[in-house]
Amino acid sequence: MGGSSSAPVRAIKPSDGVDDEEAACRRQLEPGRGDPDSIAISGCSEPSKVGLRCDPTTGSWELEDEEGGRKNLSDEVVNWFKSRNSETLKGSLAFVPWIVQQSYFEGGLDEGKIIMHRGSGAVVFSDASGFTALTERLAVKSNGAELLSQCLTAFFTPLINLINAYRGDVIKFSGDALTIYFPAVDDTAASRTRVQVPPHGSFGLPDLGPMATAVLRAAACCIEIHKRLHMFDTGVDGVRLCLHIGVGCGEVTMLQVGGAIPPETHVPRFEYIIAGNPIEQISIAEPLAKNGETCLSPQAWEHVSDCVIEDTGRSLERPDFHLLLKMDEQKYTFPTIKYSAMERDCRAEKQFKLSELNVIRRYIPSAVFKQIEGGTLTYVNEMRNISTIFISGSGIDVSSDEGALVAHELMSSIQRVCYSHEGTLNKFVIDDKGMLFLLVFGLPPLVHTDDPTRAVLSCFEMVKTFERFKLIGRFGVTTGRSYCGVCGSAQRMEYTVLGDPVNLSARLMANAPQGGILID
Repeated sequence: MGGSSSAPVRAIKPSDGVDDEEAACRRQLEPGRGDPDSIAISGCSEPSKVGLRCDPTTGSWELEDEEGGRKNLSDEVVNWFKSRNSETLKGSLAFVPWIVQQSYFEGGLDEGKIIMHRGSGAVVFSDASGFTALTERLAVKSNGAELLSQCLTAFFTPLINLINAYRGDVIKFSGDALTIYFPAVDDTAASRTRVQVPPHGSFGLPDLGPMATAVLRAAACCIEIHKRLHMFDTGVDGVRLCLHIGVGCGEVTMLQVGGAIPPETHVPRFEYIIAGNPIEQISIAEPLAKNGETCLSPQAWEHVSDCVIEDTGRSLERPDFHLLLKMDEQKYTFPTIKYSAMERDCRAEKQFKLSELNVIRRYIPSAVFKQIEGGTLTYVNEMRNISTIFISGSGIDVSSDEGALVAHELMSSIQRVCYSHEGTLNKFVIDDKGMLFLLVFGLPPLVHTDDPTRAVLSCFEMVKTFERFKLIGRFGVTTGRSYCGVCGSAQRMEYTVLGDPVNLSARLMANAPQGGILID
């Protein structure tokens, strides 16, 4: 490297300020543009005065120091930055659903917008049995976190591969459960469509329409999941994993809520959630299904009753719901449905690139993002003592415009309370009973000896927050040793907490009175 200034040059973080080549050479990287943490030079007292710049006329890169001096960067250094940033992007993309990326390019994530997406499709809730027993057995082992992480990856990798193949989008991980969205899209208008073969993949049969095709893909996906992953052998003390699945369909709303800044970073944290009538449907359908079964809501069954064969081996408490046995193979097969879905999959055309790395950071815990940057993501997986708060909130319909605004303000308020006590808001989901929040105290880098006390004190403040919004809140608080780490596969994952103390806090929450706090 050579240059005209003798001013000292600081070390640069791999992902700081280097966009993809075309975008970087198209504009100058202004100091302070976007997130200051992402283009600052590490260790600088005034990060807004420091940055990487690309000369649009020559395409050469320069490093500007705190005093305004510049030094040219060699091609080797620039290529190193780009290589590291590409790896960071690859790891970060797994934390963001396809629909969030699509919404960004359609303007759904613009500043001030809460509702990022309104659409329709099938929604699937897949719950796994056996993870609690698995976690309990591995929690006492010295390498328990490593073994559990391997089991999670071995199970979720083929599961998420199948979901992606059928054009499903994993929206949320709820512990060991997945909420999946199969959007209703008109594939007949896609550039990749072969006119003679309809989107469902069966030659000679008429097109079913976007919604029925989405439900059919969801049903076929569930059938193949059971065929390939039922009684999955974890290799740990004979523990096997089984799935029971609920399927619904209808209009859905995707929200982006939050935006408060955690104490350990400068990057605002947002959560995305899915709401709508299908959430209520799957909350009924999933408990009706036993291990190895899939239950469809009446709304979903209406679209595929002529395409699948019902399992009539046992009666359900709700006769309007239906168990799925197999495809009607005289008309449709899951391999042809899957192949047709893959052939028409255009989601990669609206995928985040390096220029959107700062957008992705909104949805990733800062400690996890730093490990992604360093290529050490597996280091976040550990067994540790944490204090967990489960919160249930009810009294609003978050799928409405007014309810979405209340959900956003409530989320921001809970974030501020949580962050003031140096805790972490790990998850926000919607179910049939309302809103669910998962808060954790004791996750790196915010670890304290009095985390249980901080958790309880924050609950007192959040009770007042719910009263201010005139909503019903219930709280459950526990402390214990749990798995803290990533759950999923290289294609789609989330940072989560698993273990008996976490499950207990959810049960305490469910049994708490209105505005009450139950503690273990």
